[in-house]
Parts: sequence; C-alpha cells; structure tokens
Amino acid sequence: MSKKRIIFNWIIFALAIAINIFILVNGFLNGDVSTKESDGFSKAAADVINSISEDTITKENFPKFAGFNRKLFGHFLLFTASGLTSTFAFHNFIKHPKLGKSYFVLCFSFLFGAVIAVLSELAQLTTSGRAFSGIDILIDSGGYLLGALIIFLCLFICELKKKKTAVLQ
Repeated sequence: MSKKRIIFNWIIFALAIAINIFILVNGFLNGDVSTKESDGFSKAAADVINSISEDTITKENFPKFAGFNRKLFGHFLLFTASGLTSTFAFHNFIKHPKLGKSYFVLCFSFLFGAVIAVLSELAQLTTSGRAFSGIDILIDSGGYLLGALIIFLCLFICELKKKKTAVLQ
C-alpha cells in the first residue's frame, strides 16, 4: 500500500471519529441551543430559496421547513456522512478471518451506526428541551445505512474493475 493511501485512510478514520463525536456532543445540546443552530441554517436556506422564487418560505410555513431541514440535514445526511466515513474506515482497518471481510465489516458498521443513533437520542433524555425519538433513530439509521451501502457499492465496482483488468491481461 502506498504512503499516500495510508495517509488517506488515516484521514478518513480521523474524519469518522470527528463526525461521530460531533453527533454525540450535539445530542447533549440544550433544546434552545439546538433549535437556534438549526433555525440559523434553515433561515439561510430559506433566504436562498426565496431569492430564487419569492415568498416560497413564509413565516407561516417556516416551522415545517425548519423541521424538515432538521430531519434531513441534522439526522439523515449527517448520519450518511457518518456511514460513509465509518464504513470506509472499518473496511480499511478491520479484518475477520472466518466471517469474510465484507460481510463482517457491513454488519459491524451498521451495528456501530445504530449504536451511535441510539446514544445520540439517549443523550437527549438528560437535556432540557429535548426528547428521545424512535423516529429519529430510524432516520439516523437509514442515513447511516445509505452511507455504508454507497461505500460497499464503490468497493464492489472497484473489485469488478480489478477482475476485468486481470482477465484482459
């Protein structure tokens, strides 16, 4: 393995750790702080949308828009990023001789993602203005699974290309 590849693998590993720590730390944020952060993002997104099509996001529909953004960006896409980086890191650093690398890594990775999803929701039980949500765990797990499956699809395509190249030679 080249030195650049080793460095790249460690960068992805560090990024996976950072994303998962970010997720867990944000689970402990006070409800007012969490809402203020996500509303700031939603207001910026609403401004962009309204600059394209005026009065699309209004004061009346902003709460629904902000809630959708919170679920899409704060849950689904954040966990997709976690699934991408964590699964790639697990693929590069975990080997199981009896179960086979791909099967074991996929199972381990999804279990890891589910644990992070549950822990981030359990953290909210100790925080004022927040509540545990089973729906959020499903959204988080779905995002994580999407990220993991994207990595496995890419790895599968790379394997096919390697086999095709070997056959042609």
